[in-house]
Amino acid sequence: MLDGGSVSITRSQLLARKRQIELTQAGYDLLDKKRLALLQEILRLQEEVVACAAELEHSAGYARQMLAKAEALIGETGVNSAAMGRKHEILTEVREGQLMGVRVPRLSAPSAHRQFYQRDLGLIGTSLVVDEAANGYERNVDLIVRLADGEIQLGKLMREIFTTTRRLKALEHIIIPRLRVEQRYISNALEERERAGHFSLKLTKKLLARKHQANQAG
Repeated sequence: MLDGGSVSITRSQLLARKRQIELTQAGYDLLDKKRLALLQEILRLQEEVVACAAELEHSAGYARQMLAKAEALIGETGVNSAAMGRKHEILTEVREGQLMGVRVPRLSAPSAHRQFYQRDLGLIGTSLVVDEAANGYERNVDLIVRLADGEIQLGKLMREIFTTTRRLKALEHIIIPRLRVEQRYISNALEERERAGHFSLKLTKKLLARKHQANQAG
């Protein structure tokens, strides 16, 4: 319900409402394009995340299989001894990136993969299957970082599309309809005022004409 007392009935206000509607509609169109672009990017990222998760599942299964083979060949003690080789840290970095105009945290890390000679595994008393198991688990680490980065981006874009959709609904169902109601109210009030002015003018002319005729008759 429009509160007529809060709206000024002037030509300038009518023009201002028309301009507000045009600008608001333009803003709505831009937000709608952004929402569609975000949706496309979300679908693309979703496919990448699902593919990466499947790849990680396959890689993890292969790494477990190689570890089981290594334990069968050189025993659990031999595997534990091989695991005491050179350790190395995987330092992850979180930086800010831009995706569809949205600030998105990005997760990155150097590859965990190493050559066999970088692990300090003895060539005697171990097996190539130990190296294969190590390769498998190092690949798992790389995939985990990649998967986490994709999920972080996806989560950020999901929150952004939720906010954008909420703004679109507010513009479509609240702001634009209110501006149009105010525009119609001002336009109708001005037309009514103009009709009342014309009626008053005609009435005044008639009264003056009668008065003039009366004076001439007298």
